[in-house]
Amino acid sequence: MIIKHLKPLLIYVMSMKLIELNNASKYYLNKTFNLRVNKHELLLVTGTNGSGKTTLIKLILGFIKPDNGKITYYKDIKFNYLPEKTSLPYFLTSYDYLYQISKLKNVSLNLKLLVDLDIPLYKKIAHLSKGNYQRVAIASTFIGNSDLIILDEPLSGLDTKTVNTLKRIIIKLKEEGKSIIISTHNPKVFEKLATYHLKL
Repeated sequence: MIIKHLKPLLIYVMSMKLIELNNASKYYLNKTFNLRVNKHELLLVTGTNGSGKTTLIKLILGFIKPDNGKITYYKDIKFNYLPEKTSLPYFLTSYDYLYQISKLKNVSLNLKLLVDLDIPLYKKIAHLSKGNYQRVAIASTFIGNSDLIILDEPLSGLDTKTVNTLKRIIIKLKEEGKSIIISTHNPKVFEKLATYHLKL
């Protein structure tokens, strides 16, 4: 009876994998990465400056290759990525920018997302406050049918209300099957949502 259940369980576990890092390292960082990114999970990454958070994200995204070890991708993964420092087109309004992003990704613009994040749609990006600028950057990251969403320091400039809204959006995305990686200096905000907490 046990043997009959082993194979289906193995297939299920394999289907959950997106990315696996085995002894992946860079020559300039005295550290190796061993971890697995699975579907429906949130990986929380924390550490001091220089601990390797940015290197880990770049390895996962394929921006850099490991000098040792290997990275295995179990499918053709679609990424959405919010870098720590974003550069948005100042001459566009928030709406025009987000609409263009949705067209590029061939999806409908989720107006509920924009309302939930309380984005001033018809202000030019050049005139936005730091918090509103970050809201637009976050909204653009959530547009599209991605497998894995990576948020690097997403809380910058956000007030408590928006942080709570962001948490609700992340919970919904996990329920929809998205995988999420969050790198932050403020882990307490996401600890209860995280499947794993990687401390570098």
